[in-house]
Amino acid sequence: MTRHGEFNKTKETLLKMALGMIKEEGIEAFSARKMAEKCGFTHQAPYRYFKNKEDLMENIITEVLVQLGDYLNEMVRKRNGEEPFLVIFEESIRFLVKNSNYGILLYSGEGRGQANEYVTERRERIRVNFRAVAEDYFTRCGVPKKKYNDIFDAVNAILNGLILRIINRAIVVEGSLKPAVRIIVEDILHLKTRR
Repeated sequence: MTRHGEFNKTKETLLKMALGMIKEEGIEAFSARKMAEKCGFTHQAPYRYFKNKEDLMENIITEVLVQLGDYLNEMVRKRNGEEPFLVIFEESIRFLVKNSNYGILLYSGEGRGQANEYVTERRERIRVNFRAVAEDYFTRCGVPKKKYNDIFDAVNAILNGLILRIINRAIVVEGSLKPAVRIIVEDILHLKTRR
């Protein structure tokens, strides 16, 4: 195995451990030192692969986004025949509520460093482009192009707010999310496709 291959394998091992720790214990209980220890490495090992804590967190967040993208892609495929925009809206909530510690991480402000080559490449490989799906939906709803950014921002604000409130148990959802998503999108945001 080449040195480069060993580097990538160790980095992958560290990221997998970090994801598992955050998913199970939460971001508050996570530390690079504990991650390294659980992998059987020295406490300095993470910083051979990540510049600093922000870089490590940016890489972890990227892996969460890749998992979310893969999940959304699979749900759009499985729910073929349903409106992709509504499926992505609903399934984003479902994924981040089910994996609430990932949701907390995404909204925590952690990371936010300069994206490195690995982060950039991984994020480019996320197969679901919510913005492209949203813009297609907006077009079919008759929304003027000049309003896309404002509506996309409103959709994201509502989606993020809902996820945070559900994670924090300020809103309790019982049963299917589908009717609630339709009400939010079609009745509150007035985004109905033209028949």
